[in-house]
Amino acid sequence: MNQTKLKKIRVTAALVFLALSTLLFVDFEQIGETPAATVALYPQFVPSLLQFSKILAGTATGFLAVFILTLLAGRVYCSTICPLGTLQDLVIHLADRLGKPRKIKFRYQKPHDVLRYGLLALTAGLFLSGSALALTLLDPFSNFGRIAGDLLRPLYVAAHNGIGQGLEILGVNGPFPLHWQAPPLATLIFPALFLIGLVWLSAVKGRWFCNTLCPVGALLGLVARFALFKIRIPADACILCAQCSIHCKAGCIRLKTKEVDFSRCVACFNCITVCEAHGIGYVRSAPFKFHPAPPALPAPRPSGEKGISRRTVLRATTTALIGLAGLAGPTTGDAKPHNRVPTTLANHKTWPVAPPGAGDIARFNQLCTACHLCVSACPYGVLQPALLNYGLSGLLQPHLDYESGYCGYECNRCGQICPTGAIRPLELPVKQTVQLGIARFVRENCIVYTDHTACGACDEYCPTKAVHLVPYQHGLSIPEVRETLCVGCGACENACPARPYRAIYVDGHPAHQLAQRLIAKPLEIKEQTGFPF
Repeated sequence: MNQTKLKKIRVTAALVFLALSTLLFVDFEQIGETPAATVALYPQFVPSLLQFSKILAGTATGFLAVFILTLLAGRVYCSTICPLGTLQDLVIHLADRLGKPRKIKFRYQKPHDVLRYGLLALTAGLFLSGSALALTLLDPFSNFGRIAGDLLRPLYVAAHNGIGQGLEILGVNGPFPLHWQAPPLATLIFPALFLIGLVWLSAVKGRWFCNTLCPVGALLGLVARFALFKIRIPADACILCAQCSIHCKAGCIRLKTKEVDFSRCVACFNCITVCEAHGIGYVRSAPFKFHPAPPALPAPRPSGEKGISRRTVLRATTTALIGLAGLAGPTTGDAKPHNRVPTTLANHKTWPVAPPGAGDIARFNQLCTACHLCVSACPYGVLQPALLNYGLSGLLQPHLDYESGYCGYECNRCGQICPTGAIRPLELPVKQTVQLGIARFVRENCIVYTDHTACGACDEYCPTKAVHLVPYQHGLSIPEVRETLCVGCGACENACPARPYRAIYVDGHPAHQLAQRLIAKPLEIKEQTGFPF
């Protein structure tokens, strides 16, 4: 087989996976419930492994397929399937283009085995102890999801809606507008800093993240040591042109000994493409034997100059991140009522509200890697990244933020799309009886009490009639909560006009309960401006 074609095949497949994964996060409505979503999610290593550890289902065996592929040909996952790996390759390619006439040149890098295997052991140890924090911070798929969903998505939505408005001005029906609910600004800090660091590392050191910090790369590197086929340099074919080492973005080719550290090789096939002697390539690992390089012919040391292009790439990336917070308009929860008495009693929430299907907070925290796919998929905008709502172990994991929206009574999308099984899929009738928390009414904050004005927004928006109005005084009515009927959807809290503290709010359950069912009136997805009454 002509192995020089391997790179073209890899690049094509990598771009397909990158495009599908990106579209899944930035425009879920487009492919979220199509087979394309399965193609993008099935082979993602960490989500598949976590899901399989809980449900043992055939749909969660993607990590096994990756293991088999790695045993055959090495870390093809890192170069082809992982969207974060392809993103690094794009940065390297862009930096190389901007660096003309001084091309980026790599060189052999000593392995940092203590660091990479130490991080792998730490990640596994924390997970076994019940914390997914290390996976949250280092898992490549989850980091890509936060980059695409939190940073790229608002730009995509702005461009999409801008094109639609332009077409309407011209008298042409444009695409249906997309909506983006801005997360708390503080939750954007980590993905922004991670992206800046990743761009710098990629432009300067190639795939250093994959071979030093990524636990998936470390684990697959261990498996790749036993691969059936490995990239080798035959001693009798090598002419010491150094092209393979210069173009090796993993820095794993040592010309002095003509060895390829296959545990760090990400199977990009750059070396095969640029080899002038056409000697380097895949061979069966068992029968092949190395020959030491002649001591009188040391390998030439390629230039390690770093051109101005790297600083240019970093500057451009930083500039692109500025102003993300300003893209989203004000939310319903941020709107300020006029001519009303400010409320004084704070809402004391004992527990955060975990998504339906989470079961309980401890289980959810252990399995969720904060990829934010559910955040992108939620049509109501209620799922938002948490800071320390769950504690440090639940950093950036989604919770229900009722200032941003409410949990739709007719929606169970988050459980259907969750790739790790942290949010279990629930049939709609089952989901409609899951009690995420209990609505608490604070009479002293209610505008019926403070302003002597009729309201009833919470009663109007409650889908189960857990919140209903009872006679108060002067012909007015005031809310009352029937806790057994409440599902904790937060529609009442989201609609409540009292500020700065709500008159009704949802206090979460550490473990979800079961609500009784009386009356269900489905809620429609509404574009709210101001107060919903």
